[in-house]
Amino acid sequence: MNARKWIVVSIVVGALASQAQAFAEELFPSNQLQLDAFGTYATRDRFGASENHGGGGLGLDYFFWRYVGIGVDSYIEEWKCPYRVNGSGILRFPLPEPLHHLAIYGFGGGGREFKYAAQYTYHGGGGLELKLNRHFGIFADGREVFPDRTPNYTLVRAGVSFGF
Repeated sequence: MNARKWIVVSIVVGALASQAQAFAEELFPSNQLQLDAFGTYATRDRFGASENHGGGGLGLDYFFWRYVGIGVDSYIEEWKCPYRVNGSGILRFPLPEPLHHLAIYGFGGGGREFKYAAQYTYHGGGGLELKLNRHFGIFADGREVFPDRTPNYTLVRAGVSFGF
């Protein structure tokens, strides 16, 4: 190839690479509000007894920057009014090409249970999110929960996220 063809090929490849990077940034943008709906599995029930239990929940996250956000969530084992609320700081790391649809994240925070075993809780964990587009994704994560009155337990969540 002569020099002119190399220049044209370099410009085209550079443009495509910058478009791929812009697309990856668009999947995990800054200033995005996100609603999470998920199912849960916990190694202890709401009273702190060591029986495995499933349930569901909702969360709301806001990412100030592409990598840093905050979130609140609540989950229940029975379909009554939520009796706990949690807040978390979130660090998110979108992966580079060709895995730009995936992000790994870690989080930690605390919360309060208001009913059954009223107590403060602290938690830490991590997970994966797969964005199908800017407004829809699926995720799964796990956390260890440290209540102040009942034994520690593990909580696993899996669900969908809706970005706005």
